[in-house]
This record gives sequence, C-alpha cells and structure tokens, in this order.
Amino acid sequence: MQVDNKLEIQDTLDIGFYINVHPIRDDLKYKILTSPFIPPPDYDFKKDLDPKTKRGFIRSHLDKYPWMAYSPISKGILCKNCVLFRPTLQRGSFGIFIIRAFTKFYQIHDEAKKHAASRWHSESTAAAKFFQDTHTLRQKNVAEQINNDSRELIEQNRRKLSSIIKTIVYCGTHDIALRGKQSDEGNFHDLLDFRMDAGDVVLIDHFNTCTSKTKYTSTRIQNELIKVCGTVIQNEIVEKINNSLAFSILADETADISGIEQMSIGIRYLDLITMDIKEEFLGFTELKMLNAEAIASSILEFSNNVGLDMTKLVGLGFDGCSTMAGKENGVQAIIKRKYETVCFFHCASHKLNLVVNDLNLLPEIRNTTSSIKEIIRFFRESVLRRKLVPNIPLLCETRWSEKHKSIRIFSKNFVNIKTALDELSINTESNSTTRSRAFQLSSTTSKDLFIICMIIISKYSSILEPVVNKLQSPKTNLFTVHQYIHNNLLPILKMHRSKSDEEFQTIFEITKKITDDLDIEIKIPRIVNKQINRSNHNISIPKEYYRISLFLPYLDSLINSLETRFAQSNTTPFKISNLHPSEVIKMNKIDFKQTLINLNNFYKIDNLVEEGNTWYDFWHIPKNTVNINDENNISHYLKDCEFFPTIKKCIIIYMTIPPTTCTIERSFSTLRRVKTWLRSTMTEDRLCGLSMLSLHREKIKSKDNEIKFIDKVIEHFSKNKRNLIFMFND
Repeated sequence: MQVDNKLEIQDTLDIGFYINVHPIRDDLKYKILTSPFIPPPDYDFKKDLDPKTKRGFIRSHLDKYPWMAYSPISKGILCKNCVLFRPTLQRGSFGIFIIRAFTKFYQIHDEAKKHAASRWHSESTAAAKFFQDTHTLRQKNVAEQINNDSRELIEQNRRKLSSIIKTIVYCGTHDIALRGKQSDEGNFHDLLDFRMDAGDVVLIDHFNTCTSKTKYTSTRIQNELIKVCGTVIQNEIVEKINNSLAFSILADETADISGIEQMSIGIRYLDLITMDIKEEFLGFTELKMLNAEAIASSILEFSNNVGLDMTKLVGLGFDGCSTMAGKENGVQAIIKRKYETVCFFHCASHKLNLVVNDLNLLPEIRNTTSSIKEIIRFFRESVLRRKLVPNIPLLCETRWSEKHKSIRIFSKNFVNIKTALDELSINTESNSTTRSRAFQLSSTTSKDLFIICMIIISKYSSILEPVVNKLQSPKTNLFTVHQYIHNNLLPILKMHRSKSDEEFQTIFEITKKITDDLDIEIKIPRIVNKQINRSNHNISIPKEYYRISLFLPYLDSLINSLETRFAQSNTTPFKISNLHPSEVIKMNKIDFKQTLINLNNFYKIDNLVEEGNTWYDFWHIPKNTVNINDENNISHYLKDCEFFPTIKKCIIIYMTIPPTTCTIERSFSTLRRVKTWLRSTMTEDRLCGLSMLSLHREKIKSKDNEIKFIDKVIEHFSKNKRNLIFMFND
C-alpha cells in the first residue's frame, strides 16, 4: 500500500490502515480512538477527490460528528468506533463507514444520521466507551488505585479546606473584613465558629484533630487563598479574552485610602460563546511613579503577568490627560510603538464632561453652577436642614450623570429651596453662622440672572443626561455615540440656535413664573459706555437682552465644544463602520475598495480586500438588500459572516473599540469599600484578590459555579507542597 511521504508521521494514526486488521494492540487502539489523524487547517482535500466527485470534504464535519475520522489513504470518512470494534454481523454485509470509506460528501449529513442511528454503530460505540474507560483506569496512578485510604484522606482534606475557602469567599463577595486586631479573631474566625455551631461536622473534626501547622486559618494562608481566588477568576476571564479575535485595554488611576496610587485595569472584548460585548475588571496594580514610562510599563507588565495575548490588542481606553493621551510621549504612544495596530480612544464620558466644563468659561454660568453646588452642600451638611428640602444628590465632579440629575432636581424644587433659605436667614433659633450663610445664599438666588442661568443649565442638562447614561452601558460602541452627537444632538442644538427666539421664550416664561412667585423683578443690568467685565448690550427689553448676552453665547459654546471634542480623530477604526450593509449599498465599489485597502494597510489582515469585494457584491444582490437593517448595530450582521472570516474579524475589532472607561471607574467604588481606614495596611495581592471577589461575585454566586470555583482554588492552592495532601502527585 503506497502512501504519500507527507503522511509518513501520521501513518499509524490513519484509520484507513486498520480496516479488516485484527487484532490491534490496546495502546495503539486507544491512541487511534482518542487521537486519530486530523487533517491540518491547510490540508488539500481536492487531491483526494475521485474524478467523478465534484464536492470535497469540509473539515468542520469532524467537529460536528465526533465518531468520524478522515483517512487520507482511503480518501474518505470512516467511523473509528466501527472500524476498531467491528460490530456483530447477523445478516447482510458491512458497507460505508465500516469497511469502505464514505466519499459522497454531498450526502454526508443524511448518511451520517442513518449510520449513527444504526444498531451496528450503537454496539461499536458502547464497546469503544467500555474499552476507553477500562484503559484509562489502567493508566491511573498505582497509588490511587491501591491505596483507598489515601483517596479518602484526600477527599476529607479537600472538604476541610473547602469550608475554609467558602468562608473567605463569603467575606470577599460581601465586602466583609476578615481580620480583627489579633490574628485569631475577626469576622473570618467568627464565621468559622458559626459554621461549626450550625453543624459543620467536617470543620469540627478538623479543628479537633489538626496541629498548628495544618489548621490553614493563619493570616499568611488567608492572604494566599485570597490571592488564589483572584487568580482563578482572572484566569477564567483571560482564557475567554485570548479565545476572542480582538480586545481593548481600559485603564484609569486613583489613590486608595492610604495614599497609594492604584491603576485599575480592565478589558473590553467579544464573548464568542454568547456573542455579547463584555467589559471585565482584571485587577489593580500599584504605581510607583506617575510618569508615562512608568504607567505604560505597569500596564504592559500586568498584561503579560496575567497571560494576555497582546497580539490581539487593538484599542486603548484612557482619559485625556497629557500623561495618558500624549501623542509623542504619552502612555498610549509608548504602547502604540510596541503594538502598531493599537489605537487610542479618549473616554467619551470624559469628553462630554469637558464639554460641560467648557461652559464654565462663561462667568454667569460658572457662578451659577458654583452657587448651586454651595446651596446643595449647605442643606446636606445638617440633618435638620436636609429635612427642609427634597433629597438632592451632591453635584459630584466625577459622577457625571449625577451632576445633570442634581441640577435638574434643584431647578424643579427651586421655589421650595429659596423659601427654606429665606426662613433660615431670619430664624432666631438658628445659630449666627447658619443665618449668615442662609442670608448670603438667599441673596444670590434672589437675582434674576441666577434664575435664568439655572433654567438654561437645567434645560440642556436634561438633553445631555440621556447621552451620559447611555455611555454607562458596555454594549454601547463609540461610533454610535459619535453618530448620535453629530447626526442628532448637534442638529438639535443648532436648530435651537437658529430659533433662539422661540426657545428662549419658553425659558423666559418659566423664569417669569418663578420670579413672580418669589416677587423678584426681572431687569436689565446698568449699561455704561465702557464695560468689559460683563455683557453691555444697548438693549432695553429684558428678554432680548438675556437672549443675546446669555442664551446665544451658551449655545455657541456648547455647539463648538461638542464639535471639537467629538471630532473623529481615529479615522481608520471608524472606517470599519463602512462594512455595515446599510453603508455598503450606498457606496460605489471604487470607494469601498479604497476603504478596504486602508483597513488592510493598517490592520494587515490577510485576504481582506478580496473577501471585502465579495461582501460588497453579496449585499448588492436584490434579495439581500431587502433584509438590511438601517440601524447602526453592525454586530447584528455577525451571523452573516460565516463565510467571511476577515470581515468578521473587522466587525469584532469595531465592537471592541472602547467608548468609555466607566466600567473601570466603577472599580474605584469597590476599592473604597475594600480598603477602608481600618484596613489601610493590606498588601497589594490581598487587595487585588478581595477586589476580584467583590466585583465578580456573580461569577461564583450560583451553587454549581461555586462548587467548580472552590475545586479550582483547591487545585491551584495544592500546586505547592502542603502539610496536608489535597491531590495525588503526578
């Protein structure tokens, strides 16, 4: 029997060699059964085709039908179970899949179903399973088969450690401090006592029989188990990330309660199982220095330590400070020099907040915002004063959605707030400091300019608030945000600018109603010939004066800031959106091909241009054009990419572009809960482990997941030599 030299190594694993060959050595039979010859991805099936056969074999069929094995020598498909474990022949004769390779690949699904349902296949499969189980049992460690006492001891030790780990996990997922002042006290030890009081027999027996070195409750063991828990969660996330086609790194910095600078690092990627975009927190890393080189080194070192495949890195999501975003020597520039296909994306939430901050260049807006912040703080400082007004959130500079919400609620309840300030300013029962501050704030809010500014800010905060809230979702993509701002938000604002008379009329009517309720007169400031510190328009009508001097500059500033901050600087990644079918049908083929060439030059994806041209033709078929969804959700078309792998990769890159760093900034709240004043001396490993347990509590919340998680922790913990045996040594 002549064989191609290229298959010389795989000859003994080709199932075709063993048709009608009996007996076969058990070790060889086991090897063929578990690891038969599998054609490599670049295997040329056409050279095996019968001249009469037009359709070749598709390699993915081997994954769909596990019993199949491809035989180069037989040039077709065989059932490895039926060949190695020939079924009993009662009548008729054996045929395809058993003594003759199947080659009519256009009928493979029908014939495969018939064979799988046959009595012959069922008999052979049962024999193969019995043989495999028996052979596996023979290969096990001799000590594991013989010494049943050791097996029982290991299982008992694992149950003991499991109770201890469950207690640590409970504390970590509920942000409960483990240690007390002494090493043998605290919530951790109290919970262990509670478990024993509740009837945990295994734990009772453990503490009654253990020595000081086998108790496994010391501070050192706690730290080690916490670190292992974090590592196990980290490994599960990294495995999914490395299985994806692309990912982006998100990072932001904050100081913990002890003054240590912590860099929070997370990942944005597409889960290929659920086909959902995920943003996952991976851990904190301590920053020794705050320059760009040190931060970039920390990010890269952390990524390598957790095992990320950095060749799949396509995006960086940071804030816009010069240290992170600098084009020449910033963190993003340093990382980009090492990974050329990486693009930096300024967090859209930060940019929108900068748009709002740009409005503070208008003195009237800046002063009004400061006064609102001061009034809210005044009422929240005292329990008694807080009861006088509705609950208004603090005007926080970092919780941007709360900033818009605070101004909106303040404006809605302004009359009640103003009345409360007036009452406090004359209340003789209040102390002099309270009366003085209330009088000052009441005087500030009694000005018509303050009320008009407040209504304007409130109106446009209500417009910006939905955008800020939308950015909180990991499923939001950056291109959609830019499209909304350029195609929806800016046209609305420009329309308000062109119809300023109508828009300001509404604002002025609301202002007039408030001033009438509070008996405040709307009047024009004194006009002089030489005035440079405020508006000095020679207009006698109050409504027109405030429209020109306040409303129009506010809108101009907002429009200009949005256009500047949300300019599409990352042109190449944004061009991936042209692969959206609704864009494909609008473009001529020359422009579309140029887009493909630009993408290919940047990302260097093999066969992108040729496959992209086919994608263009595919969506210009009339029957496909009818099914095009005009929404910007390009992920909807991933299912159409089964035969377009490079297009699929481009779409996944597009989906992993990081719109914001909101997910990472949420980890700051966890940092505050985990590392408090009473826990300010914890080590970095303990901090990371507890933070991973806290932020990823949903991953181990269900009972089945918790059992698997505990087993993985024990296996990882047992890799080092321990005083108690938790697993058999190899």
